[in-house]
Amino acid sequence: MNPSVAPAVEVPTKDYRGTLRFWHWANALLISLQLMTILFQKVIVKSKSAVAELQSSGKDVSVPQARELAHIISERIWAWHIYFGWALVALWVFRLGLQLSGPSELRFSARLMEILRRYRLAPPADKGKAGKILFAKTTYALFYLFITIMVATGLILIFEDVSWLKGVHHLAEETHNVTMYLIIGFILIHVAGVVWAEITADHGLISRMVGGEAKNKA
Repeated sequence: MNPSVAPAVEVPTKDYRGTLRFWHWANALLISLQLMTILFQKVIVKSKSAVAELQSSGKDVSVPQARELAHIISERIWAWHIYFGWALVALWVFRLGLQLSGPSELRFSARLMEILRRYRLAPPADKGKAGKILFAKTTYALFYLFITIMVATGLILIFEDVSWLKGVHHLAEETHNVTMYLIIGFILIHVAGVVWAEITADHGLISRMVGGEAKNKA
């Protein structure tokens, strides 16, 4: 066997360093919290219909009072959405710092190029498996792009009172909303892929994502 192409289908093991695991799970938590605020705002609370619901409940509430209550609920939910958004910005900066200044094994671009190189060197028998690894890593690149768009558009929405940003506010809002659905789609595909890999060819994947690679015992 040619040793130069034998590693072509091996998944790089340095994805499981502590800093990357922290970034991964912190991102997962914050995105989940962000989606929960949207769920409460758009589906559960439904501030727009709160007025009719309060009046139909038999409570002695005037229309102005009900509207004010609905407004308070909406504002508090979006306040939490913004707090979580700022935390997501901090994580984005943290990941960018790893990419620009961290050791090479923490740089996503270096790992992507290595996987691409291994795919090109893979013999025909291993091409399919190497292609799956390359496809998975490419979807991560799309996820990083989605997160970058979410951070950028979110900041535009936060600073909507800045005069030179008002002209792009509507575009930023629409892009922010569309990107949210793209991220949800990625999450569903990612979770399904991880579960499938865990029960088929990559046993222990979830454990490594949580606790890192097991150290060799002497």
